[in-house]
Amino acid sequence: MELSQNVIKGLKVGAMLRLVAQIFTWLNTLILIRLLTPDDYGLMAMTMAFIGIFALMGDFGIGKAIIQAEELTTRRLRQAFTINIVSCLVFFSIFFSIAPVIASFFDEPRVTILVQAVACQHLIMIFHTLPYAMASRKMLFKEREKVQFYTTLMTSIVTITMAASGLGVWSLILGHLFMRLALTVGYNLIAPCWIRPALSFEGFSKMAGFSGVATINDVLRFFINIFGSISIGRLLTKAELGVFSVTINLANLPSEKIGELLNHLGLSSFAKLQNERAVAGQYLHKSVQLASLVLFPMYLGICAISPELIILVLSDKWAAAIIPFQILCLTSPFRMLSEMMATGITAIGEPGKNSKTLLLTILTLPAFFYGIQYGVAGACWAWLGINLISFAFHLKLILPVFELKASSLLGAIFPSLCSSIIMLVGLLLLREQLTGQVHEATQMFLMILAGVLLFCATQLLLFRRQLFTTIKYLRH
Repeated sequence: MELSQNVIKGLKVGAMLRLVAQIFTWLNTLILIRLLTPDDYGLMAMTMAFIGIFALMGDFGIGKAIIQAEELTTRRLRQAFTINIVSCLVFFSIFFSIAPVIASFFDEPRVTILVQAVACQHLIMIFHTLPYAMASRKMLFKEREKVQFYTTLMTSIVTITMAASGLGVWSLILGHLFMRLALTVGYNLIAPCWIRPALSFEGFSKMAGFSGVATINDVLRFFINIFGSISIGRLLTKAELGVFSVTINLANLPSEKIGELLNHLGLSSFAKLQNERAVAGQYLHKSVQLASLVLFPMYLGICAISPELIILVLSDKWAAAIIPFQILCLTSPFRMLSEMMATGITAIGEPGKNSKTLLLTILTLPAFFYGIQYGVAGACWAWLGINLISFAFHLKLILPVFELKASSLLGAIFPSLCSSIIMLVGLLLLREQLTGQVHEATQMFLMILAGVLLFCATQLLLFRRQLFTTIKYLRH
C-alpha cells in the first residue's frame, strides 16, 4: 500500500510539473521549427542517427542496474562508477575519431564537426549516471521532476535565443549539450553521489550482466526508432529527411514527457515488486489503462486537426508534413504502450524477454524500404505497420511473465481506443461541413471542442463503468 501511495503521489506531482514543462517544450519546438529550415533538421537527424545509439551505451546500462538492484553497497557503487567512467571515455574517443566516416556515409561534410561536438555529451555523462540513478532508486519523484522542469525551461530559452541569432543547426546541437549539463548539475544537487573509482570488480558479475542486457535493449530500441531517419537520409533528400524528422518529433511531443515520467516511475516501482509478479501485473494493467485514457484521444484528436494545426502553427512551408504527421499520430499510442511493457519487464529483472521482442521487431524493418518507395508518407505507413506488429510481439512475450493475458490488456485499452475512433470519424465528417465556411483558426477551435465533447459523451454512454474505475486508480 505504501508503494502504491508513493507511486501515485509521485505521478500526481510529476504529472503537474511535466504538464507545465510540456507546454514550454511545445512552444520551444514550434518556435524553432519556424526559425529553422528542413535542411537544419536534416543535418541534426544525420548527426544523431549513429551517435544517438551509442549515447545510450555511454554508461553501459549502469544507471538501470543501480535502480534495479535489490541490494546496493558502497563497493558496488564504486565498481559501477568505474565502469561508467571507462565506457564514457571510450565512446567519446570513438565518435570523435569516426566523425568523418559518418559524414561520408551521408555525403555531407558538415556532419563531421557536428558529430564531434555532440560526442562531448559522453564526458558530461560521467557525472550524470550515478546521481540520476540514486534519485530514481530513492524515488525522489518530486525533486527529480523539479530538475526536469527547470532544465526544460532554461534549455528552451537558450536554444531559441541561439536560433534567433542565426546559428541554425548549431542552436540544436548546443541546446542538446546544455540540456545534458543542466540535468547533471541538477541531479548532483538532489542526490549527490561522490565516491572513488574501484580497482576490484569481484562480485560485480550479476550487476554487469543485467546492465549489459539492458544496454543492448536500449541500443536495439533506438536502432528501431532511428532506422527510418537513416534510411531516408541515405535514399531520399536532406529536405525530405528534415520533414520526416520534424513530423516524428512533433508526433512524439505530446507523449514524450508523459512517457518519460511513466518509465521513470515504472523502473523504480516495478523493481520493488520483482519478487511479486502477480502484483506487478496488476500495476501494469492499471498503468496501461490510465495511459490509454490519455494517449488515444489525444493522438487521434491531433490527427484530426493536423491540416489546420500544421498550416497555422508551422506555416505553409511545412505543408508536406501534414499527411506523414497524421499517420505518425496513429502510431504513437501503440509505441508508448509497448515501451511501458518493456520498462516493466526490465525492472522485474527479465530484460531478456524485451530483447526477444526487439529482435523480432528488427526482422520487420525491411518493410520500411518498401514504404520509402512512396516517399515520406509511404515510409510513415510502413512505420505504423511495424509498430503494430511490435505491439503484438510485446503482448505475446511479456504479458505471461506478469501473469496477464493479452485479452485482459486489450480489454483495458478498448474503451479509450473505441471512443477515440468514433471521435476521429466524427471530426473528419465535421471538417467536410466546416471547410470553406469559417476561418481555419475558428475551424480548429470548433473541432477541438467537438472532439472533447464527443469523446466524453462516448465514454459516458458506452463505457461509464470502465471510465470511473480508471479514474479511481488515481486515488488508490
